[in-house]
Amino acid sequence: MKLPSDLAEKQAPKKSRAHYILRTAGLLLGIFLIYWFASKSNLSGIWDQLKLINVRFSLLIAVTFIAYFLVTMAWKLSFYRFPGHISTALLFIIRQSGESLAQINPTNVIAGEALKAILLKRKNIPYKDSIVSLTISRFLVLFSAITLIMIGVYLFFDRLKFMAGTASLIAMIALMFALLVFLLYRLGSGKGILSMPMALLSLINRRFPHLTGLPGTIEKMKEADEELIDFYKTKKLNFIIAFMLSFTSWLMGASEFYVILYLLGLQASFLSCIAIEVGVMVFKGLGAFVPGQIGIEEYASKLMLEFVQVPGSGVWVTVSILRRARQLFWIGVGFIAFLIIIRNTGGSKDGNPVYNS
Repeated sequence: MKLPSDLAEKQAPKKSRAHYILRTAGLLLGIFLIYWFASKSNLSGIWDQLKLINVRFSLLIAVTFIAYFLVTMAWKLSFYRFPGHISTALLFIIRQSGESLAQINPTNVIAGEALKAILLKRKNIPYKDSIVSLTISRFLVLFSAITLIMIGVYLFFDRLKFMAGTASLIAMIALMFALLVFLLYRLGSGKGILSMPMALLSLINRRFPHLTGLPGTIEKMKEADEELIDFYKTKKLNFIIAFMLSFTSWLMGASEFYVILYLLGLQASFLSCIAIEVGVMVFKGLGAFVPGQIGIEEYASKLMLEFVQVPGSGVWVTVSILRRARQLFWIGVGFIAFLIIIRNTGGSKDGNPVYNS
C-alpha cells in the first residue's frame, strides 16, 4: 500500500480535460437546479420557516456532533493498538480536519484520509498504523451504510405497496441478519468479503484489457480484504462494536431530518426520516463527481420529502439551507482545528504533504 509520504514525493497525475468539463457541468447543473426549484417556491414562507429555528439550530449541531463522535469512536477501535498518548478529543479534531478538507478538495476522500494520516504522524503515529485504521474504519462506514440502504429499500417498497405487513418485515430482518452472518463467516474463515467483487472486476479486466485502472483497483481491494480479515480475527469484538457505532452514526443522519422537521412543526415518523436519509445518501453517491454535491443533495432532499409526503412545497429549501449551514459550521471547525494542530506540533516536518493535500 502506498503511504502519504510516498504519494507526496510524486507529482499527482493530471486530470483530463473531460474530467474538468464533467465536474464543471455537474456543478453548473446543480446550481441551475437550486435556482430553478427555489424560484418556484414561496421565498417569504421559507424565511418564516427559518425564523422558527433561530437559536434551536444548536440542536442540529448537537445531533451532528453525536454522529461525528460515534464515527470517531469507531475509528479509535479500528487501530490494532490505539496509542495511549492520543486522546479521543484529539482524534475527533484530527478526523474533523480531514473530513473538512475532503468536502472542498477535488480529490475528496483521498485528500481527507491523507491529511488525517499526516496529522497523526505529527503525533508520532506511523503512517502504516494510520492507513490501516483508516481503511478499516472507512470500510465499516461503507458496510453500515449498505445495511441502512437495505432498510431503506424495504421502506421504499412498503411505501409503494410492493410489500407490506409483518411477514415482509420479518423476512427483511432475517435476510439482513443472514447477510451479516455470512459476511462475518467469510472474514472469520479467511476468505474475505471483497473476493466476489474482485472476481467480477477481474472478468471485466480480461474482457476489456484497455481499462488500465482496474488492476490497481483490484490490488487495493485485495490489500483491504487482507487487513479486514486480520483485524476481524485478532480484534473481533472491536470490529463488531465499531460496526454498530458506524451504523448508529448513520441513524443520527436520519435524526437530523427528524429534528429539522420537528422544529418546523411538521409531522414525520423516524422511519420516514430514515427513507429520506437513504435516498439522499444514494443521490450523493451518484453525484460524487459534482463538487460538494451542490444541487444534487438539494434535489435529493426535495424528491425524498415529497416521496414520504411531508407537507409544504418549500420545506425542502429550508431543510437544504439548514443542512448546508450545518456543513459550513463543521468545515469551519475543522479548519480551525487544523490550524491549532499545526501550530501546536510546530516545525516543517511533513509540511509539504499537508499543503499538497
